[in-house]
Amino acid sequence: MRKQDLNPILHSFSGLLLDLNGTFMFGQDRFGPNEDYYATYRSVGGAGLAEAELRRAIDSCFAELDRISKDVAHHDSFPSVAEALLTFPETCHLSDYERSWVESVYAYHEVGQVSMAYSTVLQELARTYRLGLVSNIWSRKEIFVLELKRAGVLQLFSTLVFSSDGMSIKPSPVLFEQAVTELDLPTQEVAMIGDSLRCDVGGAAAAGLASVWINAKGEAVPIDVPKPTYTIHDLQELVARE
Repeated sequence: MRKQDLNPILHSFSGLLLDLNGTFMFGQDRFGPNEDYYATYRSVGGAGLAEAELRRAIDSCFAELDRISKDVAHHDSFPSVAEALLTFPETCHLSDYERSWVESVYAYHEVGQVSMAYSTVLQELARTYRLGLVSNIWSRKEIFVLELKRAGVLQLFSTLVFSSDGMSIKPSPVLFEQAVTELDLPTQEVAMIGDSLRCDVGGAAAAGLASVWINAKGEAVPIDVPKPTYTIHDLQELVARE
């Protein structure tokens, strides 16, 4: 697909950074009272915790990381799931080996899937643009990388920037600046695409990047947040033919 055949909002860019969850990966963050954490735990090899203990550990970890992810003071000092598990009474006493199974349960419930439809979109974009990934994930990246590989899109990205590789999370500009550096393109030639006004649009603005907001629900933009450069309803609009 030629650039002129793609959505005109992309014509002035050479590189695109993409968010992951809610942008082209869906069915992620399966946390809550209806999730069977214990079945996942046993399937990955865990055996040291009772079901109620495991649920308290996973729920406590999710609640705490969700809370501090919204605190600007932690945007460049964000703990990993493994570090968080060291602070909870249900898991701090466990061996590193056993605690790793709890971490695996969290990862399996955090990761989603990339469907064929979105794999096709990424393949179309990659024919014209240099692609990068900038994703907030709280687990280690390996399970997410495996899903990208399964979907046939891993090789499409010139750079993969996962927050869990370091201590910064979006909307900190640190992740965006790293991705732009690794794309080896001028900032003005790169746009960030994502579904979060706070994390994706706000982080892009802080890094001096244009942004494409995926507004799937047709929400109004609050007056107190950075405004996206462009707005679409779904990633597929970027390659939709007239």
